[in-house]
Amino acid sequence: MDDSTHTRTEAPHDAPRHRGRDSGSTAGPFALGLVAALIFLGLFLLIDRAWKIELEDRQSAAVASELASLRTQVESVINGLVHSTIGLAAYAYVHPDLGTDEFERVAERIYRGHEDLVISLTLARGPIVEFVYPLEGNEGVVGLNLATHPEQADSFRRVLNEREVVVAGPWPLVQGGYGLLVRAPVDTEPVPDSPAHLAVDEPMDQLSISSIALDFEALLERAGIGEQLGTLLLALRGRDGVGEAGPFFYNPHDLAEEAPHRHRIRFPGGEWQLLADVDPAHRDTDRPMAWWALGFVGALAVGGYTYRVGTGMQARRRDLDRYRGLVNRLEDPTLVVSGRRILWANPAFVRMLGQQPPVNTELAQLDLVHPDDLDRLPPNLDFTDSPPETHGREVRICVFHGGCRFFLLRWVPVDWERGRAWLLTFVDVNENRLLFDALTAARDLQDAMFEAIPGYAFVVDSEGTVRHVFGEACHRQEMAPALLGDTLDQLFPSDVAANFLEMVNRAIDEGTLQMHEYRLDVDLLKRLGIPEHETGARWFEARIRPLARAINGLPAVVWHALDVTDRRELEVKLKTMAWEDPLTGMANRAALDRAFPRLVARAERQGGRLALLFIDLDHFKPVNDRYGHVVGDQLLRRVAERLKSHLRPDDVLVRLGGDEFIVLTAPLEEREEGLHLAQRVQQDLDNAFEVHTGPGEFVELKVTSSIGVAFYPDVGRHLSDLMVAADRAMYQVKAQGRNDVGLAGDAPPNHGRPTPRV
Repeated sequence: MDDSTHTRTEAPHDAPRHRGRDSGSTAGPFALGLVAALIFLGLFLLIDRAWKIELEDRQSAAVASELASLRTQVESVINGLVHSTIGLAAYAYVHPDLGTDEFERVAERIYRGHEDLVISLTLARGPIVEFVYPLEGNEGVVGLNLATHPEQADSFRRVLNEREVVVAGPWPLVQGGYGLLVRAPVDTEPVPDSPAHLAVDEPMDQLSISSIALDFEALLERAGIGEQLGTLLLALRGRDGVGEAGPFFYNPHDLAEEAPHRHRIRFPGGEWQLLADVDPAHRDTDRPMAWWALGFVGALAVGGYTYRVGTGMQARRRDLDRYRGLVNRLEDPTLVVSGRRILWANPAFVRMLGQQPPVNTELAQLDLVHPDDLDRLPPNLDFTDSPPETHGREVRICVFHGGCRFFLLRWVPVDWERGRAWLLTFVDVNENRLLFDALTAARDLQDAMFEAIPGYAFVVDSEGTVRHVFGEACHRQEMAPALLGDTLDQLFPSDVAANFLEMVNRAIDEGTLQMHEYRLDVDLLKRLGIPEHETGARWFEARIRPLARAINGLPAVVWHALDVTDRRELEVKLKTMAWEDPLTGMANRAALDRAFPRLVARAERQGGRLALLFIDLDHFKPVNDRYGHVVGDQLLRRVAERLKSHLRPDDVLVRLGGDEFIVLTAPLEEREEGLHLAQRVQQDLDNAFEVHTGPGEFVELKVTSSIGVAFYPDVGRHLSDLMVAADRAMYQVKAQGRNDVGLAGDAPPNHGRPTPRV
């Protein structure tokens, strides 16, 4: 019978001898077990340290992402109010004589929607605040001298000296509270005099700056910054927009200047610095107790395992081989290559390939990589001059059992047999990729639906059929039952439907977001159940986004339509204000600068010339002195209308300022055409004008005109050259008795008269 089936019994007197032998024979394995346990503990502590660093990095990345979001929110809020301040300043510049009612009407439009944030909107005439909205609660601001204010004087002078927007504060406000001041200059031209005169108490005649005072606490609340913001401790520095050089103005947690996280918040006129640190009570870097228990148990297990291995070389080799085999099975497939040649492959790679690749075989000969993914790797799979790729590139690898799987291929340089080589690691991410594709498909439809929630939103397939209807406006007006299942041809006229279907298919074919702006008339609005607008037709802006997945077997898009009628009307109004003279309704100097290159290009193509008429009314000042500026303004409008009656559609009539007008003609074939036009205008202006002077009262006024004519390109090729030449010719007419026409080429030299400012 085998000895292994028996239990040998030792005699009692032999026990001490055996115990001594066992003690001596176990000393070596015990020492090896102790060393192995200590090594395991060292590795465990290294792994624990790496884990802790990874947790800290993750937390740092999360903090950076959250701070970037906060910075974007703060910049968005401030930039929106900056544009509102600039708009108020621009309106004041265009209307220098605006009154209180007009200011309140404009300010109310800006104030609307920001009641919780905006404390006041002001306009200052010189250094004195003249207009305030809303007045209730802000009475103490009226008459405030900004130039002598101990805290606001510096930002006031910066606005006027630099002619740029300044975000000042936050400072304590006169009307109470703690606020931020967004200021913009009314006039963006350089200051003609020393800025020192702005500090006196005497008010200036012109409007100087516009300001919007913001509730600082409300700004922080709207931007998402608070004293208890998750796990973050936040602070802001850089009062008056001076950035990190400025002092702290928001620091509820007493953060030091060496805070680990810093972001710059930029806005017109300056910047702030956002500092942050993680609350020590929320530092998520502690490992669970089970992890430490695992380390302790692992050390005991390794020590015990090593002790058992030490009981015999044969058993130790057998156990060691088994351990190495287990490790090899768990490792990712790995190669060592030099250029394009394979130097070594680990067992996991051999299993993936199904065979042992011979040494010095070229990697391209194995046909590992899917042909469509070769362009993601170095040419010819030669890694000699390729930069390291530690993050990995996702490619499809052909495995030996057929088919392809997704792997993340990483390569880093290593020293190999006294030479330079590359370590290629293949990480199997096939299951993750399949899961990611499934999640992407689901999230794509969800994102498309969320994008289209406001306004009118439809899912339209490539054949033009409405498959889904959603969005707040559609549900509110109960449009879904009426539109669902209809085609574009049934809902719109044929030309409109064809245009819409073309946009749908373009978005599908190109796979990109398409933008389209269109107009719907009153009859079509009624048919679709959309409420009518005051002006009848309505304008919409469509965002057409293709869906990644088909709907009922057909490609489809989300058609998201927003009503932009009010925006279009505002754009038209702003364009009118930018290019028209507010008194006469004719073009202004900016429109002349814009039209001149276009007319010059036409003249060059047609081989013609342009005529510029500089018209100055004679004896206009006595009209203003006798009848007042209201009558004078009527007379200027009558003059503009009479001038317009002599011009062709392409000619440009400009009121330069005061009683001066400019006519820039479209291309002429002969110079005589421009001279005849000037003579007709001069003769017509010689006739009397009937103007209204009071209730039921009219008076006939007679003014003459002095006209200077300059031709392009005869006297110059620039607008300034033509204006100077025509202006000199006009003043020569005035010097010779007025009420006549002078040609720029006939005018004598400029006898001591300063060159006119253009």
